[in-house]
Amino acid sequence: MKIKCILIDDEPFALNILEDDLLGFDNIEILRKFNAPTDVNDFLKNHPVDLIFLDIQMPEKLGTQFIRELEEPPLFIFTTAYHQYAVEGFELNAVDYLLKPISKERLTSAIRKVEDIMMMRAKQLPVDDYIVVNVEYKKIKILLNEISYIEGLKDYVKIYLINRDIPLLTRSNLRGMEKILPKTDFLRIHNSFIVNKNRIENVTQTKLTLSKTALPIGKKYIRNIELFHL
Repeated sequence: MKIKCILIDDEPFALNILEDDLLGFDNIEILRKFNAPTDVNDFLKNHPVDLIFLDIQMPEKLGTQFIRELEEPPLFIFTTAYHQYAVEGFELNAVDYLLKPISKERLTSAIRKVEDIMMMRAKQLPVDDYIVVNVEYKKIKILLNEISYIEGLKDYVKIYLINRDIPLLTRSNLRGMEKILPKTDFLRIHNSFIVNKNRIENVTQTKLTLSKTALPIGKKYIRNIELFHL
């Protein structure tokens, strides 16, 4: 089980130390580091993140305030030099509260807690072979293996099916679709596209082909493609 995480700390030295320590864990994948929470919201909208490591006392915004402002925060662990936020941290349901300098033992313990939570969630969420969406005031059941790809259009998405010429239009966005589609079968390749991995025929650095349809690959999603194997 890979844990996709981001790191937030206004001190570059502390950020680099944490990164170095986390590189020693095979199940941790660091997606990006941030020196402030400023751009994190946009990143979270476009990338599935399992875990956030974040400092608390930062000039632009406290880490606790940042978490409170997230509608659906991922799992998070506070990394701080201050004791006084511990109670607030756990009131926010932090997985752990690590005091700097962080020992390998405490870091290992925190990551194990994350593993346990993720495994428990996986057992509680059965993977269905279909989704249900609203189309023209009706609920439509769509089998996952019939989906070719999904295109985002601001507040709507088009769902392209393999045996249907005209896509289904439903009120949603790609972030919402990512939450209900199993990551084992679907891949975000662009700000505007999610594809069914099982329908991919060939891939280059700039585009991906599904049957007769060629779709562009966004620069920030190239990493997703590199991790995918036909």
